[in-house]
This record gives sequence, C-alpha cells and structure tokens, in this order.
Amino acid sequence: MPIVTIITDFGLGDPYVAMMKGRMLSIGSTIRFVDVTHEIECGDVIGASFLLEKTYGYFPEGSVHLVVVDPTVGSARRAIFASSQNHFFVGPDNGVLSPVLSETYRINKEPDIEPRTFEGRDIFAPIAARLAIGEDPICLGERIDDPVRFKLPEPEIKDNRIIGEIIHIDHFGNLISNISGDMFSGKGIDIEICGKKITGLSGNYSEKKDNKLTALINGGFKLLEVAINKGSAASYLNCKKGERITIRRKDE
Repeated sequence: MPIVTIITDFGLGDPYVAMMKGRMLSIGSTIRFVDVTHEIECGDVIGASFLLEKTYGYFPEGSVHLVVVDPTVGSARRAIFASSQNHFFVGPDNGVLSPVLSETYRINKEPDIEPRTFEGRDIFAPIAARLAIGEDPICLGERIDDPVRFKLPEPEIKDNRIIGEIIHIDHFGNLISNISGDMFSGKGIDIEICGKKITGLSGNYSEKKDNKLTALINGGFKLLEVAINKGSAASYLNCKKGERITIRRKDE
C-alpha cells in the first residue's frame, strides 16, 4: 500500500488538509496517509525541515513525504520533488527539503491553474500521489541542480563549551536543542539555559521532583532536551525557539 506522509502549517481547524488528501485519493485510491504534524508555526520553514529530517527514516522505502510550508506561495519560486535514500520528497523550493535534496526535479506545472493560492492541493498533492502509485519521476518533472538549500542551525564548540539553541518545542513544552547526545558525556556537566542551571543528565522524566527542571536525551530525536516533570519547561522559562543553551564542565 503506497504511503504519503504530510507536514504542513495548516492547523486542524480548516479543511485544507482534507482537500489535499481528497485530491490524492482521486489519483490513487489505495494511498495511506500519515499526518506527521499540521501544527508547524505559520511559515516556519526551518521547523518543518527539522521534523522532516527526523521522521522520514522511520517509514518504509518508497514512501512519499509531502511538506507544504510555503510562505511564498504563488510567487516565482519553483515547485520541486526529490529522490533520496529510496524515498520521495515533495514541496516548495524554499529550502524546506534541504536535508533530503539529492536527485531533484522541478515539477511540470499545469499552466491553467489560476489563481495560485493553494498549490498544496493543485500542484504538490497530485505529484505526491503520482509518485506514490509508481509513476516515473522523469515524466513528472525536469532535473535541476540548483535547488534552494540551507543548513539547520548547528551547535558550536568553544572553550570547552558546547553552545547550541532550542530548535523545537513539543506539545508538552519540552525544549529540544540541536545538541546531539553523542557530542558529550552526561557526567560532570552543567547545562545553562535562560539564566537557570541544571547539573547533569537524568535518565528519564520522573527522576526529578514534580515542577523541577531536568535535562535528558530526547528519545525520539536523540538530542539534548530540557523538561519539567509534569510541567512545561517552555512556560516555566518563558523560552522560545532560538534560545541559547550551553553545556559546560563543572570544573571549568
């Protein structure tokens, strides 16, 4: 059964996602949809790119991953799809597909689609469906070698410190950084964020008392996370994405 995963910033209160799914089902009635999230902040291309990178590998080869976070919809930016690691990726050429750009194609747009305000339904969804049911990519687009790319924020190592930033805040208010768990040892360290200090890593959320800050390695993303047992670290610290987080040895 063909699989199409979907990431958007459409939210859940409007029928836009359903319209895209209906368009895809009209092309391939056996397509199975997996909603990764529709709660990306409006226009947050970096956030969508991060979640795409962290989730697509859990799906079977041959899956199609549709990302519609497109603050420049209707502009001259291209519509593209890419093939990488035996997966397909469909979205706007605004950098959102950066982590997976390999063999890349410009989608052949149909010139009679006007106005161009819902390209998620009218352009991206049909291409995702056609790829999912096995149509030849060569028949759906033209190869390009200059897609828009950006790098996700990377941590900096400086003076025996690791300086990163919060790159994702999940539904629970957990603060997920861009610092990989394999970059440091959990012993003998302090973690500083928003003027607060956390000593060492916890193995799970319940090791600290309720409403106490804790640091641990997020099980889904394998990244350093700051959390509060039975609370929201984001609310407690008034922390937003982009906030600096530092790991420092206690003897420094």
